[in-house]
Amino acid sequence: MSGHRPRKTTAAERKRNAASGTGSASAVPTALLAGTFAALASVFAKLTLDARTIDFLRYACDTVIAPTVPYCTSLFIAKEGETSPVVVAVRSICFALIFICNAAMWTLFTKALNRSKSSATVTVINSAANFCLTAVLGHALFSEPLALQWWFGAGLIVVGSVLVSTNESSESSKQKSE
Repeated sequence: MSGHRPRKTTAAERKRNAASGTGSASAVPTALLAGTFAALASVFAKLTLDARTIDFLRYACDTVIAPTVPYCTSLFIAKEGETSPVVVAVRSICFALIFICNAAMWTLFTKALNRSKSSATVTVINSAANFCLTAVLGHALFSEPLALQWWFGAGLIVVGSVLVSTNESSESSKQKSE
């Protein structure tokens, strides 16, 4: 039995949806989700290369597995200068998740572009979600500092992007009315 393949949207249908505005509402959550996957890809990249991966494994071991396996942390920590096979496996999984998250991000970003009447709007939402979630996850998972100056700069970037998006949307509306 062959799998069900969804019907592709034609260019005329996309243009009609964009003109009626029906596609924009579904583009926003898709763009937010794309930004979320982009942020997750950066977290997995850091876990692949960062020395704190072992600390995360110790924490998981102590909170989840330790009641059942008293010597859990000794499984993750190798002798000085050696690498534990468990750490190598976890880093390999994180490395694979980088590519999976990036593939999901690009797929969702492309879908959001197809559903939206403005590519700038989708780009702004995707970038803002990626930017903010990366910062929050970096602070929560890796204790990276987020100074007030950083938030001010991030806010200026988001506001500037929204202004560019709004300008593009109003120009395309003027061209359609003429």
